Amino acid sequence: MLKPVESSAQRATRKALAELPRQVPDPTRIAVLLNKNARRVSDGIAKRAERIVGGDHFFYSHNLEEAEAFSREIVQRGYGTVVCGGGDGTLCRAINLIQRYIDESNAWRAERYARYGEVQTLLAAPRFAILRLGTGNGMTGVVGAKDALKDLKRVVDYAPGRTHTIDLIEHDGDKFFFGGMGYDSLILNDYNALKERTHNRLFKPFMHTVGGYFAALFARTLPRAIFHNRSTKIEGRVVNQGKAYYVDPRRGDAVEEIEPGTTLFEGLATIITASTSPYFGYGFKMFPFANMMPGMMQLRVGTIGPFSALANLGSIWRGHYRNPSKVMDFLVEDVRIELERPFPFQHSGDAQGLRREVEMRISDEPLRLVDYYPPRPTF
Repeated sequence: MLKPVESSAQRATRKALAELPRQVPDPTRIAVLLNKNARRVSDGIAKRAERIVGGDHFFYSHNLEEAEAFSREIVQRGYGTVVCGGGDGTLCRAINLIQRYIDESNAWRAERYARYGEVQTLLAAPRFAILRLGTGNGMTGVVGAKDALKDLKRVVDYAPGRTHTIDLIEHDGDKFFFGGMGYDSLILNDYNALKERTHNRLFKPFMHTVGGYFAALFARTLPRAIFHNRSTKIEGRVVNQGKAYYVDPRRGDAVEEIEPGTTLFEGLATIITASTSPYFGYGFKMFPFANMMPGMMQLRVGTIGPFSALANLGSIWRGHYRNPSKVMDFLVEDVRIELERPFPFQHSGDAQGLRREVEMRISDEPLRLVDYYPPRPTF
């Protein structure tokens, strides 16, 4: 695929962005952004969090419009730490909203510099922290988040504290930790549909737990995979567009380098998914090689059927499953997925609709995420 030709104005903007000074915001300036719709966010939790951080620095969003407005205000006021309360989707939504406003502001500053020589300091992204208040919570296991209010108090009391640097994946203007299609996106769609149809007061809380995902799996996804097998399979190919390695389980998970332009997979698959974090959520270690190399994401392509997946669910969940004829693992920095027909795509645990082509690449800027784990002793 040919890359678009860069215009003279785009070159001038890129040059200005490289030359202008950039100021990293003060990490001791802390804002809290809570998602009212997250599973364990309540008005009581919100009030207690507001008391910890202070009312002037607390943002409580009820919908996407409020989240967008709050994100702009957080950037304008120069917060260096943004604490998000919700699941992986809430965290990624905040990252993307804040980054888009930073990019818009910096593009304006770069244009003023390129045209008139007007020097203004560029904005830099804040660091982020996550509170364990959502569904799934894949990233909370990476940084050791446990009790939301205690963790928030630790961030406030011990700022700046330590950070964990993690690469982000980019697709279609969005940044995220994990995304893909196959069983994961089908289960997510079925889970959302089942959750919307559950109005019973006794069962509704259950649907916001891991039990809800298993209910969707056994009630909807699994029967479809058995009786309408073709509709649950992805037909297409995956092409490497950058540096890449095959993780060979027959050689002790040793890596073998792959040339750019190589077709990594072609045919029918049941899952094509990628991540820079080991976990899907609930301790599900779907990507055991995600931290093997910095600047790379783990790409997993599977042809495993529903019965085989269920029979090996324990080892798959723990990240121990190896079967080169059913599951292929790669470390990649840029891939293109081309499908014969549109298929549901998800990232960060949120459904993104149907896609026929998906390009995923490692973002140029990694994320700085507050690390709650105690420092390891050195001897």
